[in-house]
Amino acid sequence: MPVTYLSGDPLLTRAQILAVGHNARGRAELGALETLLFTRQPAAFASYSKHCRSGRITAGQLWIWRESQPMLAFLAVRASAVGATRVRYVESIALTLARDYQRDGIRSIALAPLGSREEWPYLKPVLDRWLSRSALPCIVYEQYLPGVQAEPDNF
Repeated sequence: MPVTYLSGDPLLTRAQILAVGHNARGRAELGALETLLFTRQPAAFASYSKHCRSGRITAGQLWIWRESQPMLAFLAVRASAVGATRVRYVESIALTLARDYQRDGIRSIALAPLGSREEWPYLKPVLDRWLSRSALPCIVYEQYLPGVQAEPDNF
């Protein structure tokens, strides 16, 4: 299934899961979207942070918080809060999603913007390579535009 790329507000997604890039240490990140999500879902961030500190989550893995609507998937795409988004971590997560989405009960996913503007040209082909081969309906937000509903009505 082709991956759909949009600019808009991922918080308005109709997907079952909203995936956000995060760091493998579970430390707070200061982007506008991350800060808003943190204020809305503090328990999700606390639980993710606890799992990271205990060593159960490492870079290149994803973790799903199922207690919200939409569910939140934390993608450990950085080793630390100040580190760069690594292509190898994004690739590992994309491969896992493409391979295991049915086993994990994932019906649709929206990915919030991953990495910086400078990193994006290296990350997009990796997402294309793995997620377009999968039957998982997937929307990738390239740019965060607060309050803008960008998804098609039939998603």
